[in-house]
Amino acid sequence: MQTVRVALVSFLVNSINIRTLASYIKADSYETYCFFCPDSFNESNLAELIRILKEKEIGLIGISLVTDDYQSAVELTSAIKKEINIPVIWGGAHVNVMPEECLLHADMICRGEGEEALLDLVKVLSTQEKIIPDIKNIWFKTENGIVKNELRSLEENLDKYPFPDFDLSSQYVMNAKGFEQLREEHLNGEYSLMSSRGCPYSCNYCYNSYRRKHYHGKGKYLRKRSIENVIQELIQAKQIFKNLSQVNFWDDSFVARKVDEFNLFSDLYAKKIKLPFFALIEPMAFDYEKIKLLKKCGLSKLQVGIQSGSERVNRDVYNRPVSNKKIVEVAHLIKQLGVAAVYDFIFNNPYEKSEDIKQTIELLLKFPRPLYLQGYNLIFYPGTIITEKALADGFITDNSADIFSSIQNPVNSPTAMKTGAVVSNRFYSVNYDSKEKDYLNLVFSLLCFNYIPHWLIGFFIRSESRFHELLIKTIIKSYEKLSQLKRAKLFVEKCA
Repeated sequence: MQTVRVALVSFLVNSINIRTLASYIKADSYETYCFFCPDSFNESNLAELIRILKEKEIGLIGISLVTDDYQSAVELTSAIKKEINIPVIWGGAHVNVMPEECLLHADMICRGEGEEALLDLVKVLSTQEKIIPDIKNIWFKTENGIVKNELRSLEENLDKYPFPDFDLSSQYVMNAKGFEQLREEHLNGEYSLMSSRGCPYSCNYCYNSYRRKHYHGKGKYLRKRSIENVIQELIQAKQIFKNLSQVNFWDDSFVARKVDEFNLFSDLYAKKIKLPFFALIEPMAFDYEKIKLLKKCGLSKLQVGIQSGSERVNRDVYNRPVSNKKIVEVAHLIKQLGVAAVYDFIFNNPYEKSEDIKQTIELLLKFPRPLYLQGYNLIFYPGTIITEKALADGFITDNSADIFSSIQNPVNSPTAMKTGAVVSNRFYSVNYDSKEKDYLNLVFSLLCFNYIPHWLIGFFIRSESRFHELLIKTIIKSYEKLSQLKRAKLFVEKCA
């Protein structure tokens, strides 16, 4: 029997997904290597990766990707297939959005959660030449078309899974010239984990809304690890990484637990971990007592999903019913507790009018300073409620061309561009533009500069004109120039 060796690839150095898969496969005695590719591919690093894959005699390559990784996954898969005749399987969020698109490049895909499916696949490849066509979660190409196996039920006991694999001797990180052994410093003193899977909400634009539909009748969607299990993972992380300084919880909704659980978490974390940590939260889920407990044991920063300052948009378009009064209260309570926060917003939504953007800006003028914002362009993911509505209303049409604009593309966000935003054509051709919102998007970008007076931003909201547009752009350029000079001065002082 030829035991298959597995290589797993992620485009994030701090990837939780492939490390969890690696530990699960290794627990069954299958040799597994992890490759982290955070930068652009070139001839040199691709050649080095292929050399390592040949040297290790890899028999299966798994690539984990989100939508923003699609082009990189295509480039990597193409390069591998030119040099090595081994199967490539894709998994991750993007695979669940566009399975047929992914199978244009990969031999197989894994829909849903991958531990059991990938292990079953490895076992099959280790015992016979052809894949048994009934491995749940696995789709693959044949001469007669695509075999689409059903989803397996969701695993509710998350404590059964081993902790993510951090055997650095079997992990590599990409650089411009090739690959090097992963070292602790590559993680920048940070450790990422998830204490749950799933989300308590079904926002109309989010992948959770269609994953809920996929998993209907397949078990409980939101599942949580025990507090003791989470703490034990972090104890292990501290033992492995001596310079650990920050913990990041990437749960879709970290506070989706009872207060009693957070009492236990706060007690154990304060006694055994004693490190600052970061988490995601929604205003709808904010609970002062929970956040106070978390702050007491180390919570240092929150990423808060606001999405819009229009109650109508949040309620009717995004399915996020929350009042602006609640949002402002949350912002001030976070400030009062001494927790840093960054607030997320969505741009270029065809159902959002100029008045909605004004309401968003006015809402933010009520937030305490300093104010830190990050914006994302609205991406119409196939299968989501907002996508089905936009198709019906004619705002978007099917896009058969291979056109790509990612959710992270900086031109999609006024907060990144400090000027305007560009509508994304990912998945669908858009039949609308954001020109009527350009001025207000420009005003919004002023909120990214904490020293611009609120009264001046309020003035610009009420008085749109070409002159004011030019004035705002001049102010932004001036502030950016000052920021560059300050950074240069700090650098010189540091070097002196």
